[in-house]
Amino acid sequence: MLQLVPPPAGVTIRMYRSGGLGDCFLLAFAGPAATPCYVLIDCGVFYRTPGAEPRMQRIAADIEAATGGRVDVLVATHEHWDHLSGFSFAQDVFKRLHVSEVWVAWTEDPQHPLARQLQQRHQQALTALAAATQRLQAANDPRAADLQQMLAFHGPFAADAAASTREQLQFVQTLGPVRYCRPGQPPLSLPTASGVKAYVLGPPEDETLLKRSNPRRGQVYEQPKPFGAADTHGGAQPGSFYAAALAGPSAVDAPFNLPFVLPLAELADPTSQPAHAEFFRTRYGFTNAPGSAAWRRIDQDWLGVAEHLALDMDDDTNNTSLVLAFELPDGRVLLFPGDAQAGNWLSWASVQWQAKEQVITGQDLLRRVAVYKVGHHGSHNATLAAQGLELMERDDLIALLPVDEAQAKQKNWKMPFGPLYERLQAKTGGRVVRADAGIPDRPIGVADSRWQQFLSQVRADASAEQLWVEVDILA
Repeated sequence: MLQLVPPPAGVTIRMYRSGGLGDCFLLAFAGPAATPCYVLIDCGVFYRTPGAEPRMQRIAADIEAATGGRVDVLVATHEHWDHLSGFSFAQDVFKRLHVSEVWVAWTEDPQHPLARQLQQRHQQALTALAAATQRLQAANDPRAADLQQMLAFHGPFAADAAASTREQLQFVQTLGPVRYCRPGQPPLSLPTASGVKAYVLGPPEDETLLKRSNPRRGQVYEQPKPFGAADTHGGAQPGSFYAAALAGPSAVDAPFNLPFVLPLAELADPTSQPAHAEFFRTRYGFTNAPGSAAWRRIDQDWLGVAEHLALDMDDDTNNTSLVLAFELPDGRVLLFPGDAQAGNWLSWASVQWQAKEQVITGQDLLRRVAVYKVGHHGSHNATLAAQGLELMERDDLIALLPVDEAQAKQKNWKMPFGPLYERLQAKTGGRVVRADAGIPDRPIGVADSRWQQFLSQVRADASAEQLWVEVDILA
C-alpha cells in the first residue's frame, strides 16, 4: 500500500468500498513542498454486513498507509452506524493516527442549548424503541423484525446498546481537537492546502428545518405513477407488518364480510352451541391450532407507532448531517452532504458569506459543484431536484455514489432510486462512480474522446481486495 499523492494543485478523492451500504472518503489535496493535506470523511458500513469487521480493518490500514499515519481533518457527519462503525472496528489503527482536527456538526456541541435538547430527545427515543422492540419480541410479533431493520443504522439493538453510535461519535472526538461547525461561519481553511476553503452549509440551526426530513411532492425526483394510484416513495417503509397480516388470511375470513353477526347473548351462554361459534373460537380464540389468527390481537397494537417513531428518528438523524462544500482555488466545488434530507438542503439557500465585495450563497456553491457525493446511498429523499441537483450546472460534473444495490434490495430499499439515478446519469454524462460497481462503462451517445478524458481521471484498486475507487480533479 502506497501513500496517496494528489495531482499538482489538484485533489484525489478515494471512495472506499465497504462491501455494503456505507460511507468512507479520503480526500488528498495538493500542498506545498509535496505535503498533501488529508481529509477523512466518515468510515462505516451497514450493521451486520457480512465480513464487515475485517473489511473495515483493511480499509483503516489502507487509510493509515495512504496518509502516512497523518490526517489533517477527520470529519464525522452524523450519528449512524454506516458512517461510524469503522472507527470502532479498527480503533487501534485510528488511535495511532495523528489527527490535527476533528470536525463535527454543531449538534454535538455540549454548550449549544438546542444541541443538548436534540441529544436528550434522541436518547429518549432510542430507549423507548428498545423497550418497544423487547415487548414485540416477547409477543412473537413480526413487527419486531421490521423495527430492528429500521434501527440498524444505529447498530446493535438492545436495551443496553442504544448508545452504540453515540459512543462511536464520542470516540472520534477523542482523536484530535474538536471543531463544532455551524452553517454560515467563516470558511474554514485546510492545513497545507493552499487556497482551498471549506464552507459549512448545514445542518441548519432552525429546529423546524431540522425536523423537516421528508420532501414535499415535486421537491425530489419521483416515480411516475399510474392514474389514481396512491403516493409511494422509495426506501424503507412502515407498516410491513400490516401488509403481511392482511396478506395472510383470505378476505372471507373477516367476519364483517360474512352475512351474519353472532349475538352477544349466545357468546355469553356457555351451554349454547350457536351455528357459528366455532368460527369465533378458531379465529379469535388464539389457540395454536391451524387457522388461529393471533395477529388479530390488539394487546401489542399500540406498539405499532414505534415503526413510525423509528423512521422519524432515522430521518431526523440524517438531517443533522454536517454538510461541507470544499472550494478549490479555481472555484470548483466538492459537495459532501452526508445524508442530509429536505430541511437541510432547503436551508442552504439562506446561508451566505461575505467575500470582499461579493456575497456567496449556498446556491452559488451548488452551481459550481464539480463532484457530488450522493446522499444516503441514492435514496429518493436525500437529493433535492430544483433546489439541489438541477442547480449543479457544470458539464464536467462527477457523482460518487456509495451504494450496494444488492444489499439494499435484500431489505426492499430502492437504493439507488430509479428516477434520481437516471437524472444523475443525464447530468453527469454517465460519470457516476459507484462503490458496488466501480468505474462505469461509456454510455451510448457519449463521445469516446470525452470518455477517455474521464477514464484518465479514475482508478480502481487493482489488488484482490478491491478496497477503493478514486478520481482525480486536476487543476
